[in-house]
Amino acid sequence: MQILLARHGQTTANAEKRFQGQIDCPLNSTGQNQARRLAGLLAQFEPGRIFTSDLSRSIHTARPAAELLTLEPVVSPVFREYSWGVLEGLTWPEIKERYPALFSELRTDLRRVNIPGQEPLESFRQRLQQGLKLLLDEGNPRTVALVGHGRYLNALVVEFLGLDFAGPWPFSFSSAAVTVLEERGGRRRLIRFNEECHLMGETNA
Repeated sequence: MQILLARHGQTTANAEKRFQGQIDCPLNSTGQNQARRLAGLLAQFEPGRIFTSDLSRSIHTARPAAELLTLEPVVSPVFREYSWGVLEGLTWPEIKERYPALFSELRTDLRRVNIPGQEPLESFRQRLQQGLKLLLDEGNPRTVALVGHGRYLNALVVEFLGLDFAGPWPFSFSSAAVTVLEERGGRRRLIRFNEECHLMGETNA
């Protein structure tokens, strides 16, 4: 079985380097163009089902591929991005101004800081496991795709490969880039990572 992972296209918040989390930020014109280009690459893999989070930037990134493949995206909140609590909507300079003590801690270790209002990591991991169960369901086609979010996809790959969840999450996803996972004969592998060739020479047209 193959799982195609794609991060959503660019939003204005991405361009401004804001923490988005579960804020429903729409795609900007660059992100819309990336979604169209992404559709062509995903279609080459012929996924029989496309999953997406219930945030609009993910849904609208998945839509062109779904239309090309005549599929209806499977939308689920289980694939929603991690919630950053009070950091959502803010840039690093804004965090430094509003929460100077928290800012100093965050610069040391982002994952081990108690951020007010954040999603507990235990709950987040449960969502990841629920998401993986949906993706790996035996009733799915041989190839499925998930259009999601950077931190969620990062942690999902860690969980899929059986890496230490308490250790580093080393997988950084670019907007509309594609990663391919495979499960075959009880073995799980990372086949491609963060492929962006389909985005080369992109414009906002």
